[in-house]
Amino acid sequence: MSLRLLSLFPLCLLSTLAMAEACLIESNDDQLPIRMCQQNLTIPAQLFSDSFCQPQIPDRSFQVQMLKQCPEGAYGICQGARSEGVAYQQSIHYYSDPDDAPVLQAYCEQISQGRWIENP
Repeated sequence: MSLRLLSLFPLCLLSTLAMAEACLIESNDDQLPIRMCQQNLTIPAQLFSDSFCQPQIPDRSFQVQMLKQCPEGAYGICQGARSEGVAYQQSIHYYSDPDDAPVLQAYCEQISQGRWIENP
């Protein structure tokens, strides 16, 4: 194998590791429906799937589906959202109730330091 091909191998690994992934989170209980998707931007893959994609809302149950990317049809996206205390970024796509947009936009911009995109 040539030296040139060997030098490209780490780049191929890096691009595979950096490949975006997403998780679609949908409530499956009798309460107010929740449907959102988190698109990973900079979170290590294992941490993303094991922690970021595991909703922790008391008395609620959810179905989580891992995808390559979030589906179309969101009424708003918080692009580049950060979780408190960490520098990792994700984009959060919202599908449930467009009337929630003003509250979600404020949270996105003021707390998550993201950029709100409406009707993408």
